[in-house]
Amino acid sequence: MDSAIRTATDPDNVMTIWLDVPGKPVNTCTPQLLSGLSAVIDSLELSRPAGVIFASAKARSFNAGADLFAIRDMDRPTVTSYLALGQSLYERIARLPMPTVAAINGDCLGGGTELALACTYRVAANDGAISIGLPETKLGIIPAWGGTTRLPRMIGLTRALPILLAGKTLPPRKAQKAGLVDEVVRPEALLAAAKRLVMSHRDRRQPRVMERLAARLTPARNRILAMARRQTEERTFGNYPAPLRLIDVLKAGYDNGFSAGLAAERAALLELTQTDACRNLLRLFFLRQGAKRRASDQLKAKPREINYAAVIGGGTMGAGIVHALIRANVRVRLVEVDPAAVSGALGRVRKLLDEDVIAGRLDKLAARHAFNRVSPTIDWSGLHLADLVVEAVVENLDAKHEVFAQLDKLTRPDAILASNTSSLRVADIARATAHPPRVLGLHFFNPVNKMPLVEIVRAPETDDASLATAVALTNRLGKTPVVVNDAPGFLVNRLLIPHLAEALALAAEGTPIDEIDSAMKQWGMPMGPFELLDEIGLDVSLHVLKSLSHVMAHPVELSPAVEQAVGRRWLGKKSGRGFYVHPAAKRGSAPKLQVNVELSRLVAPHVQAAPVSAEEIQWRLILPMVNEAARTLAEGITDSADDIDLATVLGLGFAPFRGGLAKFAEDVGIEEVVRRLNDLTTRHGPRFAPAELLCELASEHRSFPRPAAAVRSPSAVATQSLPALQDVRL
Repeated sequence: MDSAIRTATDPDNVMTIWLDVPGKPVNTCTPQLLSGLSAVIDSLELSRPAGVIFASAKARSFNAGADLFAIRDMDRPTVTSYLALGQSLYERIARLPMPTVAAINGDCLGGGTELALACTYRVAANDGAISIGLPETKLGIIPAWGGTTRLPRMIGLTRALPILLAGKTLPPRKAQKAGLVDEVVRPEALLAAAKRLVMSHRDRRQPRVMERLAARLTPARNRILAMARRQTEERTFGNYPAPLRLIDVLKAGYDNGFSAGLAAERAALLELTQTDACRNLLRLFFLRQGAKRRASDQLKAKPREINYAAVIGGGTMGAGIVHALIRANVRVRLVEVDPAAVSGALGRVRKLLDEDVIAGRLDKLAARHAFNRVSPTIDWSGLHLADLVVEAVVENLDAKHEVFAQLDKLTRPDAILASNTSSLRVADIARATAHPPRVLGLHFFNPVNKMPLVEIVRAPETDDASLATAVALTNRLGKTPVVVNDAPGFLVNRLLIPHLAEALALAAEGTPIDEIDSAMKQWGMPMGPFELLDEIGLDVSLHVLKSLSHVMAHPVELSPAVEQAVGRRWLGKKSGRGFYVHPAAKRGSAPKLQVNVELSRLVAPHVQAAPVSAEEIQWRLILPMVNEAARTLAEGITDSADDIDLATVLGLGFAPFRGGLAKFAEDVGIEEVVRRLNDLTTRHGPRFAPAELLCELASEHRSFPRPAAAVRSPSAVATQSLPALQDVRL
């Protein structure tokens, strides 16, 4: 077996330890790597070079942490030994008598970051695409190779808590500001900087004086931890056990010493792996990794290369799509109607790039180069160069027909024509062209730069080559593709509509809208339905609700209050008033929302509702989504409940700890879901009548259809957070 570790010693007696897991595109903390590293540390403890550099032989990957796929297949005793081995090895590295440095050339996550924390120094390449951090809480676990115990002692308890509890990953410059790395240098200067650091013998990083005092004084430390617990419970409603257990581990380490902290890490991780939240979060991680391969495996064609794209329309969605493409090094022709529209579109693209610079994802030069990849036009010239065109104009079939008829004449016959429609049939749009096989849906979610899902929509005549190219491009953009068949609303919006419609029905019965929102946030949604309507915009929401009403099993009955609100220009957050009054946000704080009493009265005039429990609200808003999910399966919009789970979590922010909509229904039990729907039908009418597929599954004691086991992937740790509902717009 090839070794995962290589070493080299230079004339100054500085040893470089090269991490290079054989046969893998990224380094992970496999048992093979840990074993090889342990053998090298044995020799270091005897030979004592002048310094040690830990470096990666993999391009753009330092170490992605534990191989979650391998851990999934381990039994509990093996996991226990694996944890103990990693902790012991990293502690030996931390105690080496010579200075050590981690030279971070690429993603450094989880166990990779814990290795870096065990070193005397850390230096990172100045590349905003690199992620550094400890994302374990996003997966329902905690850092357990010393990260939970070591990080607060290095940067201070109050600075470490937000990073640990949120599972934050940071680009190098932000990581340096947070104290995770000591220096950030040009990529080509990384190893030279690492050697300079180990030869400098400068003091190891320590927290600031006040941070050290706060951690040492028991009353102050307990107040900090108590506040962190209270804020975590308020934010998560106790639905995520990992952050709360992490606080317990921190307390144990400070109260009883470093070794006790390590022991508490191991115990907590083993305990957390047995929780439903962890199982569901890990399953979503595996599904997300496998989705990219599954989408490709569904198709019998090879993708074509996309070097040049065009985007028609530079509004919020169009600009977001342009930004995603230029970030992936694709040149873009941006088509708008007049110079003023071009200026506005370019301003939106520039603003997104400026946000990348502020966040440390790009430096100013890289942002300038990205912006220069945009070529605007108002005369539709240059489209013959495009490999792909994405239409992002107003959601109106006539307008889209006009655009696609022009594109059919101005583009090459092999260019893919994609619509970003969220509610129209792609087949209806394709009728405007003479070549329907190259037309598909490419449904991004707003804001494009935050939402990780793209629905790739197969119309009846769409060919596999076009779909395969769209899947490959989606992967290149760093997003997760889900291939669905053509239908109004596709998958995500089709599932969202009954949720929003039932929220409006509840409010019309007199249930206060803030109580409805509060109940759903307690259930696990990061945002209630009325907060979401305000985020989407009441005008957009009204259009989509009307557009999709006819495809529901029972047409949506819209409150006239929504149309009245739109008529008064109460459009939600963008106008400052919708179901809530949205005050101007102050820097560093989220304003507290107040209910728009006038609109609340329009929704339920003269209605005095009987009190409705939070549990009743939750069932009434979630079960219609389950019902609609069953219908999408029966209609063939998707053939997999796994796709429903991914789409609802990544596209809607559906409570990730519950594992997705279909998984939640299966955990409740299909028979129980049908029983509850029948009960709601009796009390509230036929809109709750259980779907035929649900009744069939319940009678036969079967679950939703799912594909074979998830495809394995070399990736080790999730670097992106699951989306919050406040990020979601149609």
